[in-house]
Parts: sequence; structure tokens; C-alpha cells
Amino acid sequence: MFNARILTLLLLLFSAWTVEAQTINWAKDVAPILYDHCVKCHREGGIGHFSLVGYGNASSNRNGILDATETRRMPPWKPNPAYRHYVGENTLTDAEIQTIKSWVEADAPAGDLSQAPPEPVFPTGSEVGNPDHILTTPFYTITATEDEYRCFVIPNGLMQDEFLRGLEAIPGNHEAVHHILIFEDTTGQGRQLDLQTPEPGYVNFGGPGVQGARLVGAWVPGAQTLLFPPFMGVKLKAGADLIVQMHFPAGVTGMSDMTTLNFFFTPTNQGIREVKLAPILNHSPFSLQNYPLNIPANTVKEYHAKFTIPANVSILTVAPHMHLIGRSIKSFGVTLQGDTIPLIDIPDWDFHWQGGYAFQKVQKIPIGTVLHAYATYDNTVDNPHQPSNPPKNVVQGESTTDEMMLVYFAYTPYQPGDENIVLDSTLLTTGISSGPANGALQKLELYPNPTTDHLNVHYTLTESSKVQAAILDQNGRVLKIFSEVKNATAGEHLESVPVRDLPPGMYFIELQAGTNGISSAKFVKQ
Repeated sequence: MFNARILTLLLLLFSAWTVEAQTINWAKDVAPILYDHCVKCHREGGIGHFSLVGYGNASSNRNGILDATETRRMPPWKPNPAYRHYVGENTLTDAEIQTIKSWVEADAPAGDLSQAPPEPVFPTGSEVGNPDHILTTPFYTITATEDEYRCFVIPNGLMQDEFLRGLEAIPGNHEAVHHILIFEDTTGQGRQLDLQTPEPGYVNFGGPGVQGARLVGAWVPGAQTLLFPPFMGVKLKAGADLIVQMHFPAGVTGMSDMTTLNFFFTPTNQGIREVKLAPILNHSPFSLQNYPLNIPANTVKEYHAKFTIPANVSILTVAPHMHLIGRSIKSFGVTLQGDTIPLIDIPDWDFHWQGGYAFQKVQKIPIGTVLHAYATYDNTVDNPHQPSNPPKNVVQGESTTDEMMLVYFAYTPYQPGDENIVLDSTLLTTGISSGPANGALQKLELYPNPTTDHLNVHYTLTESSKVQAAILDQNGRVLKIFSEVKNATAGEHLESVPVRDLPPGMYFIELQAGTNGISSAKFVKQ
């Protein structure tokens, strides 16, 4: 009797599992996951080596999809999502990974293809908008058989100083380009180095080989171009040269590339807050606590860098950098009050998938805060990225087989309210009801959002009502009543509200129609 009951229970569980597996299919369950997380790269013309658009492509690559997602190699998002969130975060949930696994184990059923989501449409040019300035690198055919770091020198073509909100790089050949670094050179040294070689550009490992050149932008595969707020930007000097360093990896000999650079400037040059990019934490003797960076063969070593912030600053992005034997890196700040500010944690470093990460909101770093970075290097045969067999001693240097320990930050001097400036547009929502709106209040919309000068408040009433509206801060405190109680007729209403006097940050418009109906919507003042 007991065994029969167990057998019956097992049969019921197996039957339930079989039904669940049969209900999971590409059209209903898997296509939305792939289209949301994968096909930006895995499509025709993308940086992925194959397309995952459409059932046929997904089905033929299903085993590779399962392996890459189960091991969390794909999507290639390296920061630990449990430590900090960033703009453009691309990770799969455990449930999404299980859905893919169940689909593959069920032999990848298609489902009703007519119910599949429409295939994503990607722009052929810029993914950000209409650029203010466009430059291209020279057409170049790669002849090197190993990693090549070729630096192309391009006059920036600017007649006046400009402030850069964002820089978008579009490689002409995604197969040939691993990553791109863009430096500004006002010394002319890069131009002289270029003249010493007959072919376009010159080769230099690590940086551009120019004293005084400063980093102004970068691109890595899968990167999302971030636009700083319109009142912030990296200053570019008129008439300077740009040194565009292209990393062409081993195995692309004979391929050609011509990369497009799209520049997005601030709307005006007046009152702009300058953003600077710098490796504040680094492997110099002034930062690295156990200097020098030197990892003997067959050893695992941890290094610690730190820096004390001399003034209040606001940071927008963070970008760690190591080479091949780096295995993990973590950075945080500790304030004078002993509070910890998490910045980034990459527990499984991969040189081939490094990038810069923008905070969802500007992060204030108070004066006296000590920034820390801890990095672990594995110079043993157990390191899957070990470039030498047997392992060799590794020292600090610019070659790929040397090592570095840098944490770049985009920062600007702090101003009150900076911590409320939103960089992640997904945090912006409009028309969200905060209470039981009555039948009279049908719609509440805000635009432009974000805004700098004024805000249009557009709402619709289905019947005449008494209306009152106010601006609230994030703690629910009323800052300004811009519409006293008044009788409003049924229909659409539009009010223009001046907000130029508000400090930058996130606020709410709260509108009450009648006695019980209240709706609110977020907006950002920049």
C-alpha cells in the first residue's frame, strides 16, 4: 500500500513535469527572453557570431544557448547584481534560465509561431539619435597575427571648445574590433608618432604612448552609450587631435575596418559642469598599498589600492581595468562616519568583457571618504585565461601579458541635489496613480521629462471637478502649490509650471480632482 502510494505520487509529479515542459515553447516563453537579452548582439550585423532572431536560428543553436546561460557566460554582464545596479543591466533570472533549460530538454518546441513577439528592429546608424559631430578612422586592413593595439590620429575638427555628453563608436567590422579607447592629445605627439610609420596609425600597447593624453571615451562589445545630463560633459578642446586606439585581437588577420565615432554635445556651452575621467584608484606607489604589482608564476595574490577624497564629489560611472590573470576586483568607499558606499564588484573578471558602468543615479562621495579597491590575480594553470604555459612571472606593464590595476571614474565637483539626478531612464515613470483616482481624473502626463526650465502638466477630466496641484519632494513634502483649488471643466487641461528654481533631482507632481481622487507622477529636474 505504501509503495503503491509513493509510485502514484511519483507518477503524478512526472506527469505534472511533463505537462509543464510541453507548455514551454519558443513563441510564448523563449523568444521574449532572447529578444530582450540576446539579439542586440546576436543578429545580422551584430557583434555576436551568429543570429538568434527567429525560431530556426534559436533552435539550431539551442545547446549553445543552454550552456552559455546555465554557466552565466551570457549575457556577458560581469558586475555582481547583488552588490550594485547600473544603467543597462543585462542579466537573466533563475526562472528565465530554467525556462531555457526546460525548452531545450523538451527538444525545443516552436509553439504557435503566429503568437511570437515581432522581431526586434534595430537602427542602421546611431542607436542614440542624431549626432552633433561625426568622425571616422582610416580604412585599415589588419596584417598582424597577434593582438594589435593600433592608434589612429584624427583631428577633432572642432572650431570651438565643446562639452561631450556621449560618444558612440560603431565599428565597421565587429569581428575585427575587440575594444576602442579614445584619447585627446593637445601636444601633437601622437601626430608625430603617426608620421613615423608608412601605414595609417602606429602601434602601442596599453595607452597611446603620449604624455599628457587624456581618456575621453571608450567602447566595448555590447556597451550602451550613455548620455550625461545636458548640463554636464567632458570638455573637448578646439583644434586638438583624437587618438583612437583600436584593439584588433589575434585571429583577424586580413580583415578590414573603418569605425564611425558619433559625438553628442551639450545643447549650449554656458554653465556646463565639466566631467573628468581618471583612474583615481591605480597601481602607482601613491595608491597601491602593497606596491609594486608583481605576481610570480604559480601564485595567487591580492592587491589593495586606496585614495582619500579631498572634497565632495559626484561620480557618474565606474570602470575597472585589469588584464588576463586578473580574476576579481571590488571597489567601495568608506565615509568618515564609517558608512560603506558600494561602487562595483566583479567576482569573475574577464579581460574580453570589460566596460564602464553608469550608476542609476549620481553617487555623492563625501569629503574624507576613503576609496578602496581589492583585486585578485591568479597566475597559475587553474586560471582559464592564463596566457602562458607554463605560467611566467607577471609584472606591471602595458602589454596584454603584463598586468594593471585601475579603477576609472567619471566625476565632477558635488553640488546639492546631485544624488537625485537620474541617469537610468527606466527609473522615470509618468502617470502612476498614487491613490484611488475618482472617475473625473482620467489621465496625468508630464513633459518634457527630464526638464530644466518648465514642465507641462497635461490631465483629462471626465466631469467638472475642483482641482488642486502641487510639487512634492521624494519625502512627500509639499514644495510648491502651483494650482490653487479651482473649478475645472470636463475635458483636457494643460498647465506650464516653471521649475527652474528647483535644485536638480527627482520630484512628484500631485494632482487632486474632487474629494478622493489623487494621482501623482515623477519628473526629474536637471
